[in-house]
Amino acid sequence: MKKELQVKEYLYNFVGGGWNSEFAKTKRGAIAQAKKRWVGSPNLVVDEKSFRISTPSDYNACMSLFY
Repeated sequence: MKKELQVKEYLYNFVGGGWNSEFAKTKRGAIAQAKKRWVGSPNLVVDEKSFRISTPSDYNACMSLFY
């Protein structure tokens, strides 16, 4: 029986600064979603090397940039 992949939150950065997140089953899927999401936004270039599974400490560190 095949094991079903779980959806995970992936955090990523933009070239030149900033960050966002995508929910996907795989890192490759998250990268594809992000690139599709930001196509047509020349100032928001997705840094494919920055994708990582979100952890509470990483997420909180990113959120601390807002307050």
